[in-house]
Amino acid sequence: MTLKSVDGLTPPELLHYLPTYRVLICRRCSYAIQPGAVARHLKEIHHLHHSSRRAFIEYASRFELTQPNDVVLPDETQFPVPLLPIQNGLACSFARCAHLCVTTKRMKQHWMTVHHIAASDNGGFWDPVPLQSFFRGNAFRYFTNPALLISSSSSASSDGLPSTAVTTPASRSNHGESCPLQPLITTDVGLLDHYQNHTYKILTCGPETDDAFRIIVPQLGTQFPFLLHGILSCSALHLAFIDPPNRVYYTIQSIRHQNQAAPAFRWATMHVDSNNSQAVLAFAFFLVVYTLGSQSNDEPLFLSNDDNPEDAPSSNWIEILRNGCSMLCPVWTELSTGPLAPFTTLWREDLGVTADPNDLLLITLLSVIPDRESDSAECSIYRDSAVKLAVAFAFIKTCGPSPSIWDALNSWPMRVSPDYLALLKQNNPGALLLLSYYAILLQPLRGEWFLEGRVIRLVDEIARRLRGNCSTQIWKVFSTMREEYFSY
Repeated sequence: MTLKSVDGLTPPELLHYLPTYRVLICRRCSYAIQPGAVARHLKEIHHLHHSSRRAFIEYASRFELTQPNDVVLPDETQFPVPLLPIQNGLACSFARCAHLCVTTKRMKQHWMTVHHIAASDNGGFWDPVPLQSFFRGNAFRYFTNPALLISSSSSASSDGLPSTAVTTPASRSNHGESCPLQPLITTDVGLLDHYQNHTYKILTCGPETDDAFRIIVPQLGTQFPFLLHGILSCSALHLAFIDPPNRVYYTIQSIRHQNQAAPAFRWATMHVDSNNSQAVLAFAFFLVVYTLGSQSNDEPLFLSNDDNPEDAPSSNWIEILRNGCSMLCPVWTELSTGPLAPFTTLWREDLGVTADPNDLLLITLLSVIPDRESDSAECSIYRDSAVKLAVAFAFIKTCGPSPSIWDALNSWPMRVSPDYLALLKQNNPGALLLLSYYAILLQPLRGEWFLEGRVIRLVDEIARRLRGNCSTQIWKVFSTMREEYFSY
């Protein structure tokens, strides 16, 4: 405990604000404190009494702090970030893959799980890189000098595997964001043809979006390879569903294209401009379909099986989607008047409804909050998310008998706070209860090929996680809902 003692230190001596990233670094711990967690950090880590914490909390309140998922990582001129420790780490050398970790064991697991290849110690499957992380706990994620990732990926061969060629300096096109399209191989031509004749029909919401999905999006794909890979990935996934004898083959093709698309899409979301904004918006739709329909994804909807905070962000697709869409805000007006204007109407900022305080659903959800805990931060997060869920139910009613998957996603998952998502990662009983009720809104969509069987599996998994780990009241409310809506 003596190593964590802060006796005699003034607030500026312990807490240092980095305005570039809008984070507050604890000098003694050498990591950033999450917004809203300063008091808890001082109490639990440094054992400061309440009276001693006041000056530090007042000092911290002067600064605008960014949520962990919204922190913009340093570019090649800013790495390393001061005050953060540097670790020896590894970067995956698969083409345009940005996976980082600190052990060869975990890197080999990554290669087998994501790229489906058994990596060896001397095969050039990874490169040594320096690593840093702003946060600990559930917000933990590594980053490195982006220039090292670019030069690493440029050494990969055309199939994405490491090559023995000498690495060369990379330009912006190395991210796969915008560069001349290479000729498609025969199998990919077939996937594109299937998309333009069949797959686009299950993405569209009617005549207003037909031409956008069928014509405009493939045209954008010729300029932005990550979007083309997203198209081909969804087409292959659709074929895997309708052609069971060849399911394994098409699933592998879908994974291959998604692996090539994802790193470039993440990079594009951090560098959104008028040039790439339409491609970023379009890819968001393919990201949703791929994640919901991928048979290689063993995780239940919105839940993670991985308790390791290092890998959790890479599997949390809803956060990637939320961040991507938020990055489009500066160009939203331009998008809403451009060729993909029909897409912008599917992500409404204002749902046009409000929560009725006398709504039976809302009353039921709020009834599980114990009186003795009603003022806690956790209950505030729960209450806010419950009200938003009641709004979502009211909104879906306005969509008629056939709401789209975009309506369902936009109504709640895109609107809950990062704090709620953090509770969900921790299997918080209240957060799980709200998610189970949200599954009701997915029921009308359970016939969609990319949701087949997944809604009921989600509810079953929530039941498994709640059983024996929640209050009697939460279990009673959950069981009643499950019996009414998911007893088939």
